[in-house]
Amino acid sequence: MIEVIDNVLEDHTAILIDDYVKNLSWKFDYKSQKGQPNKHWHVFCGHNKKECDESGFDWAHLLFESAKNKIGKELFYGRVYCNAHTHGVEPHLHKDEGEFTIIFYPRLDWKQEWNGGTLIDGQLVEYVGNRLVVFTAHLPHKAMPVSRECYELRTCVVFKCHGPWAMYELKDYLNAINHTKEKLMDTEDEQWEKKYPPFIVNKCLSGFQD
Repeated sequence: MIEVIDNVLEDHTAILIDDYVKNLSWKFDYKSQKGQPNKHWHVFCGHNKKECDESGFDWAHLLFESAKNKIGKELFYGRVYCNAHTHGVEPHLHKDEGEFTIIFYPRLDWKQEWNGGTLIDGQLVEYVGNRLVVFTAHLPHKAMPVSRECYELRTCVVFKCHGPWAMYELKDYLNAINHTKEKLMDTEDEQWEKKYPPFIVNKCLSGFQD
């Protein structure tokens, strides 16, 4: 599934998001594909609304809510971050974890001749400001090269998503309990709490045979 939605935000909100992303402090430390050499610019926002709010990325959660309304699906994000590319930075073809990936293009001043779209399962989606792209996470994709005539950052906001029907792994709960101390039950995703008991029961009974 690949869906493209234009004019996701109202004009004044789109301008604000564009400004927020332009003023980020970027780190050149992220790889789109583990084990591959190419890196790109990256800013991590959070795993949920609470983390985004505490880190000053409350706008990212508001963007997600608008995106979710446009998509018309009950979705939750497990990770949100911003990526950026310049000429000469060419990410590798890769697949994402989760069920759906949402990409938002914030730059309203982006020119088509600068290229920089996204190739998803052989289909090219052009970079257009205030455009949303949602696709099945396992589809191979990559950001396309930016023209050498472009002296601006090709930016995007990415949400790694799942639906309410998603099954969570026991390791996610155990990692939160033993290491990160993340309060999964306090996030907006009610499924963390609803699916916790079955995991524990199944784990306890897994050693017994009928």
